[in-house]
Amino acid sequence: GIEVAKIMGSSFYEYGEWGYLEVDPSNGSTVRALAPPDRLYNPSSAAKLFSVSTALDDLGFDHRFETPVYAQGEITDDTLTGDLVLVASGDLTMGGRTTTDGSIAFTSIDHTYANDVPGAILTSEDPLAGLDEIADQIYKSGITSVDGDVIIDDRLFDPSPTVEPDPTLDPWPSPITINDNVIDVEITPGEVGEVPESVTWRPQAAPYEIDVQAETVAAGEPNTVSVSAASDGGIVVSGNIAADAGKLLRIVPIEDPAAFARTALIEALERAGVSVSASSTGSNPTSELPEKGSYDANAEVAAYESPPFSEYAKLILKVSHNYGAKGLHRGKKVHTARPQGC
Repeated sequence: GIEVAKIMGSSFYEYGEWGYLEVDPSNGSTVRALAPPDRLYNPSSAAKLFSVSTALDDLGFDHRFETPVYAQGEITDDTLTGDLVLVASGDLTMGGRTTTDGSIAFTSIDHTYANDVPGAILTSEDPLAGLDEIADQIYKSGITSVDGDVIIDDRLFDPSPTVEPDPTLDPWPSPITINDNVIDVEITPGEVGEVPESVTWRPQAAPYEIDVQAETVAAGEPNTVSVSAASDGGIVVSGNIAADAGKLLRIVPIEDPAAFARTALIEALERAGVSVSASSTGSNPTSELPEKGSYDANAEVAAYESPPFSEYAKLILKVSHNYGAKGLHRGKKVHTARPQGC
């Protein structure tokens, strides 16, 4: 419309060129074009418009993801003899971006692009906030001890890709997502020839530890600093960071999202005053899960409710959030076909 034309004609785009091509699928003829139809462009990341608009149509602007936790076993006094099971709902943020007014926070360059696009920064929200809320609800339900395990039921959809993804820019979505299933590492340069002044990371959960092998180099030198996962669960920070680089953000993928979420939830329970007899580290024991969809509503001891889906749509489209757009594609039909909490 007129408003779009004003934007396209503004001085900001004086040296740019707009491309638009609309084709009739029935015969291949050109309906509209802003440039010669045969001109080649590097297309924008516009497929998200279709996945988000379809999800908005199916789920509605006000849809909220609900992530329940069930007590599988007997509760005597304040002790659960059995397991706590968190049933992943496909919530893309699990409270990790939720602001005090209930909206979802984002920055102009999202942290998921940190390894590829300069200038990515973090939001101020706590990536573990949703798990902390769940743990607090469990404590308030009267459970202060779990003689059993904590399990993540991530059977909502199969996260396995059909093609090989880019492990940092485009990790494949999982039914359980904490911090976009990446670890954020912020590196601040130190004295030339020395290790960085500081290296901080989030979200923190066992057994992850930082191994700093990076070095500060002279101002103006290339920044080659990178982060990678070690076989022992550590995070290796290597390469060079220039003395004038300021704080740089890098990310490393969480290789097993369900196992990480399990560990993070056990640690959240401990912070809330709920002890768990099982080790906080190790694999997610899915073999102990009941039949899919067989949970008793009366056994629910906690549930995290997300902001409205309109906030997720805003996040995905504002920052071109690849992980979120693909998560919609994989989880949309499930949410329109299943009742909440099952």
